[in-house]
Formats: sequence, C-alpha cells, structure tokens
Amino acid sequence: MARQQVSIPRVINKWTAIKLEHLDAYLQGYVQATKIYGECYYIDAFAGCGDCVLEENRWPILGSPWRALQAVPPFRECFFVEIDVDSANHLARRLEEVDIRNAHVFTGDCNEVIPSQVLPRISKRAPSFAFLDPTGLQLHWDTLAALAKHRSDSRYKMELLILYPYDMSINRNLRNPRGQSALDRFYGTDEWRGELLESALVRGEDVAERRERFVGFFVRRLKSLGYTHVELCGPLYEGHTLKYHMVFAGDNDTGAKIMREVWSKPRPIPGELNYKQRKRPQR
Repeated sequence: MARQQVSIPRVINKWTAIKLEHLDAYLQGYVQATKIYGECYYIDAFAGCGDCVLEENRWPILGSPWRALQAVPPFRECFFVEIDVDSANHLARRLEEVDIRNAHVFTGDCNEVIPSQVLPRISKRAPSFAFLDPTGLQLHWDTLAALAKHRSDSRYKMELLILYPYDMSINRNLRNPRGQSALDRFYGTDEWRGELLESALVRGEDVAERRERFVGFFVRRLKSLGYTHVELCGPLYEGHTLKYHMVFAGDNDTGAKIMREVWSKPRPIPGELNYKQRKRPQR
C-alpha cells in the first residue's frame, strides 16, 4: 500500500480547530485542578507535526502538542506519539528549536509505543491525561485498557478524551468484510456484530438511530473499564453534517464538571473577530 502523503503544516478544517480550542480550555483547567498533586502527565497518541493551518484561509493554528505545552502550571512531562516519520521529525525539531525539555516525541504506532515506551515513564501515583484523536480505526481497545489500568489507585484512572469516529469510519466499515477485523480491534470484542444485527433486522433503525446505538455501545465499553464518568462531548458538525463525537472518560467529579463546562460554550477560533487568546496564570 502506498504511503499516504501528510502535509506539514497539517491542513485542518474549522471543526478540527474548534476541537483544539475545547482541548486547550480543558487542559488549562486540568493542570490547575491537579496542581495540588505536584505533578501530572500528558499523552498525545496522534500528535501530528504540531503545526496546522486552517483550510479556508491558511490561518496558522496551534496543534494539540503546543496546547499541552502552553498549560500553566506545566505538565511534568508530555509524551507525543506520531506514526508518520516526517511529522514526528518536524515536531521534534520544533521542540528542540525552542528548547522544550519536558516533551518527548516517539515515532511509531501508538498501540505499540504507549504500552512499551510511554507508560513505563509515567508515575502510577500522579494524575495523567491522554488525548486520543485518530482519523479512523487506528486506536485499539487494548491500548485504552492499558491506559485505564495504569494508575496504582484504581479509583482514579487516567483521564481520556477520545475522538469516536462513527461517521468518519465506523459506519462505512460495519458491513465491509475487510473492515470488520479493524472494528474488532477498536472495540476489543466482536459484540458490535450483534448490535448491527439487531439494528438491521429487528428494529430497522434509521441512520440517526444506528449512530445513537453505536455511540451508546462505545460508552458502555468504556464503562466496563470501571470509569465513573463516561460522557459525550459535542458532537461536532460541519454545517449540518455530523462529523464525530468526543468521549470523555474519568473518575474525578471535578474533571467531569470542568469538561462539561468547557464543551458547553462556543469556541471561536483564531482569525475570527470574537477570538481572544487564552489568558494563563504567570509561570
């Protein structure tokens, strides 16, 4: 299979820029809420090159790595995983240019890199947050399970913010034999096949009902990992077209409250008249 060409900087659409603004707002709230612990950690499983431009006007947009690195107080360490070699090298060079020392770039499949190279470097006692932003079915359930069980205190598992790509990828693979093994890895089970059978044969659900069924199925799967809070953020639309849901998983009541507040507000993006750069405490 030919390698997919990845642009640097990454060209993104408006809904992706809005998602990054929501992430930015939450990360700032997260580091403030967890500073009493003295340290916290960040994982970005699909970090990209770090630099983005808006498709419609080429306006520069900070990618998720820079959002994490701007949080005040800072994360103890940030771990950026990217499978594309050119993107990972670009991010590593940019971090070196500005002498960022609490960030580490890993090149490879996040499903292999996170359990073997990232998690061993993260304290099991400290709060930690993982941003999981795939473009399709690249994320495996085993990776989610490894993140969820990392902390030594099972009452407070690693927080997760996950892009759930139902409309982007899952829906078109439900009846595609070549995509079904990917769905098994994504969900960590083949039980989704029973959901599809009931949807198609028993209830004859329409598109919106089937989406709701499979979003609910993923939420239940995350709850099976023991999370206290599993909540939908968004969804995000392009015009009237639904693009994807974001799903939050966490055990801390304060974290869940902050996440709800963050996603309850509209998020202007750079270049819009009502955009204001986020104010942060002094370091």
